[in-house]
Amino acid sequence: MKFIKKHSILFEFLLFLVYVALCINDPYLTIICVQSIINAIAVIGIVLISGYTNQVHLGQSAFVGVGAYTSAVLMTKFGLNFWVTIPCAILLAALMGIVLGIPALKVVGGPYLAMVTMIFGEIIYLVILNWEDVTGGSFGINRIPAPSIGPISLQSKTSLLILAAILFIIAFFVARRLVQSKYGRFFLSIKESEAAAQSVGVNTMKYKIMAFSLSSAFAGVAGILYAQCFSYLSAEQFRWSNSLTLISMAIIGGIASLEGGTLGAIILTVLPEMLRGFDAQMRMITYGVLVILVLIFLPDGLISLLGKKPSEIRAMFRDRIATIFKDERASRGKKLKRAQKEQG
Repeated sequence: MKFIKKHSILFEFLLFLVYVALCINDPYLTIICVQSIINAIAVIGIVLISGYTNQVHLGQSAFVGVGAYTSAVLMTKFGLNFWVTIPCAILLAALMGIVLGIPALKVVGGPYLAMVTMIFGEIIYLVILNWEDVTGGSFGINRIPAPSIGPISLQSKTSLLILAAILFIIAFFVARRLVQSKYGRFFLSIKESEAAAQSVGVNTMKYKIMAFSLSSAFAGVAGILYAQCFSYLSAEQFRWSNSLTLISMAIIGGIASLEGGTLGAIILTVLPEMLRGFDAQMRMITYGVLVILVLIFLPDGLISLLGKKPSEIRAMFRDRIATIFKDERASRGKKLKRAQKEQG
């Protein structure tokens, strides 16, 4: 356990490579793996904005759509190379994040901020749906060209998985470097207490806008891969309800850590596929029950189990159960009686 904690980044990297290696030889598993990586990159953005700055973001799926449509439109309508569309999609998604961040800062937070981001996501959906000359409207965009390196086309699913794995590794290490820098410390100061951060001179508006922009940029990367994975785009794929799925992944895995968000994205992408043996209703019930159990007993997410001994995990669950079923009134009564005895 000490070795895992000491070399956590190496251990996580090896686990990810093992996961990719297990999926790479099966076409079905390859697609599931690519989808989980796409979700993981989008969830990394949610971790930055919600886990590190405590801003509720329900519009992440729309920014995945911005990245996907930017890449697809530039390739299908303007004939640009796939690699050229990557910085374009990231930049446009980041700029849209700044546009979102400015009005979002005008609200107090909590449910109001969640509503602002949700509405903004729906605005992007409506723009995609109605800008028919560019986005294809309700017909969407199909026949998106595969990336290529010179004369070599990367149209196979195996090539797509390798590309997705490389982009994920880059995105993860960029995000990790960011949160370990002074910017990560500024983000955390906003999360702990925005008023306290302002009192010591932190420009909270600047760093919240930065967080929104970075979160959207990661969603843009996810969108680029999304367009390649499905080769067809429609506005319905990027409704705000999909943002709920993404934020659920972050919460289940551990919204306060990049590793937790990644773990949640992989598990909640793979889990529905594992439950396909059940009928549709039973599958949703099983999925919902598992999610609720994690939320109740592991408030810090599944990542909180990593690196712990079995005895530590049992103790953690005992403490959690005691907290859940603790009778607060009886506890307050005992404390009151104890105080009265001490005074008497």
